[in-house]
Amino acid sequence: MYYFHFALVYILFSLILGPIIFVFVKGKNKFIRARKIKIFWAKWMMFFVGIKYEIKMESTIPFNKPYIICPNHKSYLDIVLMYLIIPHDFAFIGKSELLKWPVVRIFFKRGVDIPVYRDSVAKAAKCLAQASDVLKKGRSVVIFPEGGWDETPGMRRFKNGAFQLAIDSSAPILPVTFKNNYSLFTHHTDFSGNAKPGLAKIVMHKPIETKSLTRKELVSLRQETFNTIKNELDCEN
Repeated sequence: MYYFHFALVYILFSLILGPIIFVFVKGKNKFIRARKIKIFWAKWMMFFVGIKYEIKMESTIPFNKPYIICPNHKSYLDIVLMYLIIPHDFAFIGKSELLKWPVVRIFFKRGVDIPVYRDSVAKAAKCLAQASDVLKKGRSVVIFPEGGWDETPGMRRFKNGAFQLAIDSSAPILPVTFKNNYSLFTHHTDFSGNAKPGLAKIVMHKPIETKSLTRKELVSLRQETFNTIKNELDCEN
């Protein structure tokens, strides 16, 4: 029943906000308007589906500059909660399949977010170039370095894209751990999976600086980010 409740809330918000997004998310101020709409949507959707959240900050993070934000990814809640925990405008880099979603696709089509086409090396390179432009404009970028999720609770091996972008742009990596979203809500089509209201526990880690790094250190940067999140997941909730 919770799945149906979650779906109903999502559909209602889509019907209400869809026309607003289509009309207002364009032009010079599209990023400001898009962010306000996304925060409104995330706040009230989480309220109506009964998901609360708490954040543990490992350090004081100055959000006066762009970051490459790298969270672990096991739930659709990861996407929604990002808008509530990051007090800085950012672009999502998401799989191109999201272009099929009626409301979400507008943000990608209007350049607010960036789609990833995994079937083409040239398109993947274009995606990183777009992300680099986003960082130059002072917006952060959110990349799920696992590239997706499967039905097991553990983490997948990180892909290189986020860390290549970080080194090339000298933008710091901001690791984020979603500790228990998997136990609250997994996939909207997985009716045998977890689905319940509750408290989402999130840890925002100390940023990892990349200014002095070269491509030769990409693997170590990737592993440091992976270990930061995995060590937190291995701790008790």
